[in-house]
Amino acid sequence: MKLIKWDPLRDLLSFQERVNRLQGVRVSDSELNRGPCWCPALDILETEDAYLVWVELPGVGKENIEIEVIGRKVILSGSRTVEKEFESAQYKSVERVQGFFQRAFDLPGAVDVDKSAAKYVDGVLQLYLPKAEEIEDRCVRIECLG
Repeated sequence: MKLIKWDPLRDLLSFQERVNRLQGVRVSDSELNRGPCWCPALDILETEDAYLVWVELPGVGKENIEIEVIGRKVILSGSRTVEKEFESAQYKSVERVQGFFQRAFDLPGAVDVDKSAAKYVDGVLQLYLPKAEEIEDRCVRIECLG
């Protein structure tokens, strides 16, 4: 009898795919087939005139981060790879997550996408998303500086 190791993340990813479909987030087949997937932690702060978001992305190069704003929805995606430092050695524990990530969330109000900005400093992505009067239903990519 062959034992197959249970992967609880696989069940979570399947659930995440269903939630994405319910929320209207489109994930391409190539993104789903990228291998292990992880979800970064984030904080959202609402001020009088903007939403501020901090996302923990240690080890992710800013060139590997994609930020899209569609109406009130923010979609973050990208990838992180951990280089194998020792080809002839065998790992006894692996806790650093690598592979594709995606995080989507809705903000309480409209965002002025043209004035939005992103900065990546010390492994933390910082988003500045100024409030707007009306929701613009167009997709805008924000370039990550830093």
